[in-house]
Amino acid sequence: ELGDIMKFFKIHLLSFLLLAAVACEDEKEEANNALNCATVMAEMDAANEAFEANATKANCEDVIEKAEAVYNCMPDGPEKTEMKEDLDSIRGTCDLFS
Repeated sequence: ELGDIMKFFKIHLLSFLLLAAVACEDEKEEANNALNCATVMAEMDAANEAFEANATKANCEDVIEKAEAVYNCMPDGPEKTEMKEDLDSIRGTCDLFS
């Protein structure tokens, strides 16, 4: 179930980042913000891969930490709302680890 959530999460965020990169093309500061978000997304992907390879509470919490950073990069809107719901689901899954 977490794997499915993370796959949805990755697809959803990739769409957001592509839109952000295109929308910010002419604005240097906003383009830098989009680049920073892309970097954070890559870190979240790495954390997710580590979790999938070794499903521990620490790795799960690392996914949450990275996902929160991506969430904080996002502009307000329906994507951010969905991301918040995904984060809450992942937190619930992490709570199952002892």
